[in-house]
Amino acid sequence: MTLHLRRVLVLLLLVLAPIPVAARPAWACSCAVDFDPFEQAQVAFVGVADQVDPDWFGNEVQVEFTVESVLKGAAGQTVTLVTMKDSASCGYDFVEGGRYRVYANEGQTWSCDGNELLSTGHGGGGRTRTIFWGGTVFVLIVVAGGVTWLIRRS
Repeated sequence: MTLHLRRVLVLLLLVLAPIPVAARPAWACSCAVDFDPFEQAQVAFVGVADQVDPDWFGNEVQVEFTVESVLKGAAGQTVTLVTMKDSASCGYDFVEGGRYRVYANEGQTWSCDGNELLSTGHGGGGRTRTIFWGGTVFVLIVVAGGVTWLIRRS
């Protein structure tokens, strides 16, 4: 293999390697239209998302809320609900510190349940953003190491 061809391959690796890390999920979730979320919910409340904990090995996220007011059903001072990690699986993207009107059934809530962000909080998804950029940097370092190894081998 010529030196020129190797350099072209290395350049392609550098350009294409971060793409899987930076790709966003496809929208596969579709919701029913013209329904009353309040009527469908077992529990409805207004509360602040205090803790958003993704299951790193699964596809679920546990969200702990401090309940400000109960609109329907029985809810204590805190409620913990499960949703999916991404919107493609109908998960709702709760942000720590955000104030929401939440509709839930059997300890779960989905993007199709009619949840509403009422005000943003302090969180802004910092942990998820840190993991994303950390993963991207890691991939770039590995690719750069591979490129260096290939060039020195030439």
